[in-house]
Amino acid sequence: MNLRQFVMGSGLAAVIAFSCAPTFAADAAASATDAAATTAAPAATSKKSVRVANRAFSKTVQKTLLKTKGLEDSSITVFGNAKTGQVTLAGQIVSEDQDHLAVETAKQVHGVTAVVSKLTLRQQGGG
Repeated sequence: MNLRQFVMGSGLAAVIAFSCAPTFAADAAASATDAAATTAAPAATSKKSVRVANRAFSKTVQKTLLKTKGLEDSSITVFGNAKTGQVTLAGQIVSEDQDHLAVETAKQVHGVTAVVSKLTLRQQGGG
């Protein structure tokens, strides 16, 4: 009789487990979807992705400056914020005209909203 009770008990347990499985599966799927949505938002704005966007944005401005006539011999570094569109220009130039030209050229790049110039005038030596 022990075997018969075991089989009946196991069968009853299996029926209960399988009848509740769709409910548990739906709850698990909903939890997984909520968890994925919660973790997807921070992943989209991770530090790494922000740095990549800023570097690409800065590189676009840098390329434009290097192609500009009158700025070929200058050493200008670009620091850009892709989210805000702010660009900071740093480095050395040989004339005040280059400062103005660099700022105006940077303003023309798509996505740039503000330009801060921290360019310094290079001293001519050897006198």
